[in-house]
Amino acid sequence: MVEYRAPTHVPDQPTAAHAALVRRSCTPPLGHHLRTAVDKVLLELSATAEPDRVNPRHLDDLLVAGLAWAAATGDTCRIQPAVQAVRAAREKLARTDVAGARSALREARDCLGRPPDERAVPVAHRFPPMVAVSAREEER
Repeated sequence: MVEYRAPTHVPDQPTAAHAALVRRSCTPPLGHHLRTAVDKVLLELSATAEPDRVNPRHLDDLLVAGLAWAAATGDTCRIQPAVQAVRAAREKLARTDVAGARSALREARDCLGRPPDERAVPVAHRFPPMVAVSAREEER
């Protein structure tokens, strides 16, 4: 009969071999596709100073695609304020209220926050603090 024993010492930090086996998640960050759609529409709205040159159908398609991606990835309930702001922007674009749509989209972008790659991660959060352990505590 073979006995299996659990290891008595489990390191606090993963080893290089363990880190090589762990895969990174391939799912996009929360609200990624909606943020991309909002940024594209805001860029197109700011590029054209004249409201007559705005193609509301194209912009609406971009926003609908962003909302569909958010729903498909299950993000809608977690980014509800941004989703509501995008829906309000779609209604304002349908009424050709470009200024109102622009402000609603800015609100949506603020609700979504900055993309993860633009967020600064403090050095203290990347590495766990070193803890000194006395010899008596190790014996316990």
